Amino acid sequence: MYYLRSALDWHNPEVQAKLGWADVLLFQRNVIGPEIWDAMSYWKALRKIVLVDLDDGYSCIPASNPAFPHWILNTPGLDPDPVPALEEGLRHADALIAPNRVLLQDWAHVVAGYYWQNFPSILDYQDLQPRDIANPDYLFSYPDAPELKKLNPDEPPPLLQNERPGSKGRLVIGWGGSISHVDSFVYSHVVEALARILKEFPHVDFKFCGNDDRLDFLWKELPKDQFIRQNGVLPRKDWPQVVSQFSIGIAPMDMRPVEGKTASQVNNYSYDERRSSLKLTEYLCAGVPFVATRCHPYEELGHLGKLVENTPDAWYNALRERILGYDHFKTEAMKNRQWALKKLTIENNAERLIRLYAKIGEEAQARTGLRVPNTTFVNPEVATEIDETLHVEELDPPFWSGHPHEVGRAPYDVKAKKGARDVAREPWMTAADLEIGSILEYPLTAKLNQIYREHERRTEEAIVADDGRAIADQPLETT
Repeated sequence: MYYLRSALDWHNPEVQAKLGWADVLLFQRNVIGPEIWDAMSYWKALRKIVLVDLDDGYSCIPASNPAFPHWILNTPGLDPDPVPALEEGLRHADALIAPNRVLLQDWAHVVAGYYWQNFPSILDYQDLQPRDIANPDYLFSYPDAPELKKLNPDEPPPLLQNERPGSKGRLVIGWGGSISHVDSFVYSHVVEALARILKEFPHVDFKFCGNDDRLDFLWKELPKDQFIRQNGVLPRKDWPQVVSQFSIGIAPMDMRPVEGKTASQVNNYSYDERRSSLKLTEYLCAGVPFVATRCHPYEELGHLGKLVENTPDAWYNALRERILGYDHFKTEAMKNRQWALKKLTIENNAERLIRLYAKIGEEAQARTGLRVPNTTFVNPEVATEIDETLHVEELDPPFWSGHPHEVGRAPYDVKAKKGARDVAREPWMTAADLEIGSILEYPLTAKLNQIYREHERRTEEAIVADDGRAIADQPLETT
C-alpha cells in the first residue's frame, strides 16, 4: 500500500507518478472539493479502485464536537456546504469503507458500502507489558510535549516514563481519546457512578487521558486526590503504553438518537453509535477488562467485557463487580488478549483486506457493465418478492453477455430467467443463524472474473462473511 499524506496538486506529474503505482486509492474523509472530485474521476477512468474511508457521522455532528463549526456551520465558507460536498465526493468513488454499519447505511443512497473494522498494529501491542497493580502507575510525556504536533511522525521523540508517587497497589479506572467525547461523558451518567466508586474504594483512581478541558466541570464531582490526568497527545506507537496502565477501561457513549440527515439515514441511532469499536479493540489488545455502554458499535466485541445501559446504577454495579473480582477479570482479559492479537490487528487481517479490495473492484466493474465473455448475467435486484406459484416464463429481467466491455442486451433466455428466480430466493438461506444468501452472488462473479483474467481454473478460496468467519471451503464448479 502506498501512503501519501497530502496531494493538493493532483495534476502534478510527480503526484500522478506516485499514485500510478497503486491499484487501490483510498481517500480519507475530506472529499469535499472539486479538485479532489476531479482527481477521483481521473483515477477511476484509469481503472483504479477509488475508495473513501469515513469513520464519523459528519452529517449529524453535535455542537459539542470541535468539528461542528466546519461541517454544520460551514465556517470556511465552502460552496457547496461541507455535507452536500461530502455526498458529491462519495458519488465519485467506487465504494465507501467504514467501521460502522449505521454509517454505511446513512450513505447507502449514494455509494456502495463495505464494513471494515479499525485495527491497531500488532507491532505496537505484542511486546506490551500490562501493569500489575502491585507495580507503580506511570504517566508518559516527551521532552518538549507542546511541540509534539510539529514533529515528524516518523521520528517521534523518546517517550519519558514518570512514576506516579504512591501509586503502588492502586487500581486505575481509565479512559483515553479525542476531544469529541464531551456528550459521551455527560449523557452516559458514568461520572455519577465514578463518584460513588471512588468514595467507596479509596484505593481506586480515575485516569482521564486527553486534552479536553471542557469536562473539568464534571471532574469537580470526583475526589481531587483520586483524579489523574494524562496528556493525550501521543503518537500511535506510544498510545498502548498509556492504555496498559489501566486496571479497568471504560467506554461511555451518548445514546440520544439523532437524525442522520441523509436520504438513507438510519433512525433511532445516536451520533456516538456511528463511531467505531476501536476503543474496545485497544482494551482487548492490552489485556484490560472493560465496561462500556451497550450500543451498536460494541455489539460484536462487548461479550468479551461488560456492556451496560446508561444509568448511574448500571455503571456503578459493573465497575464495583470488577473491582471486587479484579483478579478473575484480569485473568480473563489476558486470555482475551491472546485472541485479540491474532484476530484484531492490522497484520493478521491484511489478507482479508486485500480480498475485500479485490471484491470491491470486481463488483464495481460489474456495476459499470464489465462482463465475463460468453456468460449470461441477470439483474440481482430483479423480482425481490416472488411467489412460489409464479411461472419462470413470467419473469423478464435485464441480462447481458458477450465481451467484458459490452453492455448490450442478450437475447431472451429462459435459463437466465430461472436464474433470476433462484437469485431472488437465495438471500433467505442461513447457516447457524448466519444469513449467507447475500454473499453467494458476488463472490462467484468475482471468481469468474479472476478465472478470466488469469486464463486458468483455480480452487475457490473460503467464502468469508463480513465478520471474517469462513463458512465454506469447496472447489468452484463451472458449466
